[in-house]
Amino acid sequence: MEPDIYFMPLGGGQRVGASCYYLRLGTANIILDAGTGWDRVAMFEPDIHSLITTPLLQSPGQIHQIYISHAHMDHIGYLPELMGRAYASQVYMTEITALLAEYQLYDRRYLFGRTESENRRLATRYRLDQVTTVSYMQKMDFGVYKVTFLPAGHIPGAMMMLFECGKRKILYTGDYSLEGTSLTDGCIVPDSLAIDTVILCGLHARQSGYIKKSDSLSRTARKVIDLVQPGNPPILCRVPQLSKGIELVNALNEQNSWGIPIYVDQSVMDVAAKMEQLSVPILGSSDRIMGGQVPTEPHIYVTFAHTARKNQIYREIQVDFCLHEDFSEMQKFIRRINPRQTVIVHCAKANLPSDKTIEQVIMTDGGCQTQFLFAEEKELYRL
Repeated sequence: MEPDIYFMPLGGGQRVGASCYYLRLGTANIILDAGTGWDRVAMFEPDIHSLITTPLLQSPGQIHQIYISHAHMDHIGYLPELMGRAYASQVYMTEITALLAEYQLYDRRYLFGRTESENRRLATRYRLDQVTTVSYMQKMDFGVYKVTFLPAGHIPGAMMMLFECGKRKILYTGDYSLEGTSLTDGCIVPDSLAIDTVILCGLHARQSGYIKKSDSLSRTARKVIDLVQPGNPPILCRVPQLSKGIELVNALNEQNSWGIPIYVDQSVMDVAAKMEQLSVPILGSSDRIMGGQVPTEPHIYVTFAHTARKNQIYREIQVDFCLHEDFSEMQKFIRRINPRQTVIVHCAKANLPSDKTIEQVIMTDGGCQTQFLFAEEKELYRL
């Protein structure tokens, strides 16, 4: 008899933020990601309490394993709190994700100016020290199921997880990208896996009109470099995420044949320095840390949005770009795997009335037989 498999979004269902998913493989209770989210009013978290409304477990203490796909806050922000509640669980992520998670969840919160209780700091430090790091293509056997870790693209350290339970194979993507960036290659999914179910973080699954410009970052970097001229104001590049800050610094360095000084704020510099500890090259000879005084020379200043200074001497550019798949890449990804079932989570709303869902587009493809499920939060599904 094949083991029963259940799935339940605790957050990050048909919205973006607080990605956290319960997966039951036979008798094993698993959590995939543990993020926080922001709406226009306040932060929101996964609804862990909804787990105990199911007949499958009576306490978060019965969670066996937690897997973290990558180090964006909408996938890791809730991890310390979850580990406190799921006290018996083991936590797995790549080494780069663990390093970035430590900076996001511990360094920025407890070491760089924010006041928190000492007990909370010590608890967070202890929990992060319990994380187990894994490598791409590594396979682990837990008896009830096996799991293999695959590169996901998107950002350095991101991973997908392939679970094997009985004769079933289930792939969880987290965020992913088919195309690589200057810092990481695209995802890798061997063609011969015969995957039954894909649990897909499909940000653009309702946005058929969304097309990503693959060279947008390099074009933006070239534009910024060209704007730095004698007599022009220096350029302030404001980025919405730390990971995008280091991508931008790297792209600027690739374009910076003139040796223009690139100043970086403390948070972006800290993350870049941590990445370089794991041999991910980011910084160049023209990069400097931004001090207390604005430099008088023509320069570029890269800063994380939440720490940016206001200064009238700068020409400010809001720099954003997509590290996710676009709609056509999602089609390629699903067609390549051709699973029996695709479960869509982490899904943004349609942009335009004319937008179609990935299901509406792929159902016209005679070569792809997958059935779609747009999973709602706090609903339990038998896969």
